[in-house]
This record gives sequence, structure tokens and C-alpha cells, in this order.
Amino acid sequence: MKELATDFKTIFKKDRGLFGWMVVQLGLSVWLFLLPILNLAPSKSKVWARYSDINNGYAQSDWYYLISFSVIAVCFGIVHILISARLFSKRGKDIARLFLGVSMAICVIAIHFLSSIIGEG
Repeated sequence: MKELATDFKTIFKKDRGLFGWMVVQLGLSVWLFLLPILNLAPSKSKVWARYSDINNGYAQSDWYYLISFSVIAVCFGIVHILISARLFSKRGKDIARLFLGVSMAICVIAIHFLSSIIGEG
């Protein structure tokens, strides 16, 4: 744990660009976390919750199914930031930036995917 704190201090002091990418990754993860929560409708028994190949392409499920996206978003964001900090110290800033770039792309795709599901409801 102390090594991780040292890694973050080093990143903050030596590579502000990578630190900025970490902040963007955290922001995207928070957006992905809040998107399903703010669009929940617990009063409805079924909501548009997932993509399916049946009928019109979307399937209904219980409203709490959407919360799984929020849990995954938090884990995804925090764990990928921690991994990138470790990559920075072990492999260098280029690999850490590549990893964060791929993570941000995945978050953007997930936000688009989740927005299209929520938009159906």
C-alpha cells in the first residue's frame, strides 16, 4: 500500500499528463456509475435493462439489474487507475498511458451502450 502511495506521488510530481489521464478515467467511471442510478425507476416492475437479439433488440428486466453496471463501473475505474500507477513504476509511462487509453475507450463504449439501453425506456 505504501508503494502505491509512493507511485501516485511520483506520478503527480513527474508526469502531470498521466495524472490528468487518471482523473479523466475516474470522471468517466463516475459518469458510468451515476448514469444507471439517476435513470432508475424502482416504481416500475420491469425496465429496459439489457441488449438482446430477441424482438426489437432490447430486453426488460428488474430495475435493480441496472445497479450491476454501477458496481462494475466503480471497480473498473479504481482498479484500472491502480494498475496504471503500478505499470508506471514497473514498465514506464508509455505502457501506463496505453493501458489508461484503452480503459477510457472501454468506458466511453460502455457509456454509449448503457445510454442506448436507458434511452429505450
